[in-house]
Amino acid sequence: MTDLLIRNIEPHLKRQLEERAHKHKRSLTEEAKALLRLALAAPEDNRKLGTLMYNLVRPEDRSDDYVFEIRGEVSKPPEFE
Repeated sequence: MTDLLIRNIEPHLKRQLEERAHKHKRSLTEEAKALLRLALAAPEDNRKLGTLMYNLVRPEDRSDDYVFEIRGEVSKPPEFE
């Protein structure tokens, strides 16, 4: 096996890793390896932000003419000359 050295880790990140290791009754090294395995096993989501937002709306609520109501007085748009 090979070694991996991570330099300049933020103190709060190391503290979180230590707390997780203690909670799971593992060494710091074993906890870090478990987290790496978990992260690398998860499939990558290559969808773009627009697609993610589109999927938040149920199909029956989607519309091409969706209009948002602006309540109160609407200021005049600026004039560019």
